[in-house]
Amino acid sequence: MNKLIIYLLLLLVYLGLSKSLSPSEYGVNYVFNKESLAKLIGAGPASVILTDIHSTGFIIKTYYHKYKVVYGFQSYEEIIARTSSQFSSQHKEHIGLSIFRRFEDERVNDTPLPPGSIFIGDRNFGSWRKNRNNDKEWRFYRVYRHLPAYLGWGKFHPTYKFYQEVQVRLNNNKVFFGFNDEFGLNGEISKQYFPSFYKRNSDKQINFKGFFKDYLKRNF
Repeated sequence: MNKLIIYLLLLLVYLGLSKSLSPSEYGVNYVFNKESLAKLIGAGPASVILTDIHSTGFIIKTYYHKYKVVYGFQSYEEIIARTSSQFSSQHKEHIGLSIFRRFEDERVNDTPLPPGSIFIGDRNFGSWRKNRNNDKEWRFYRVYRHLPAYLGWGKFHPTYKFYQEVQVRLNNNKVFFGFNDEFGLNGEISKQYFPSFYKRNSDKQINFKGFFKDYLKRNF
């Protein structure tokens, strides 16, 4: 009987922790689809990059996304929003990708694409130049030289072939991680320039569920 009481007390503590780590926040934006995300984004052109996914609570889960919104004509901003379980699951492989973009004419699109795809090929921001291999590469004008850093490109230079593939995926609403999967959950560029998600998930965390299973196994 005493063991049963102890178990019940532990279970109540477990449920209490679940609730306390999954509070109802006030004043935090809630994103559950493209339309609700669009309301948070200012004038285009803008590329919304998913930089982190996080959840709190053990039983009662609360999901969060962190976005980096890179604008063409102003500085970037970062947004943290609560999301639904479905929306979070839908984008779990899209870390480091642009999951939403607003064009200058106010059109919107939510096909997951490499960050900054909206700026490639736009003559307002840059031009095509031939590299040493005689392939055309996209280069931003000097006034927009900050954009590659904001977008997390590093040494990546999109080619004209890359641009053509982006347009095909855009028209067919199909996700694109890059020809060599440089971007997205398993992309080396995403891992390097948006590390918070990867660092947190590599850290060891207490497994309360395992604790209770082990307790029951040893005592009942």
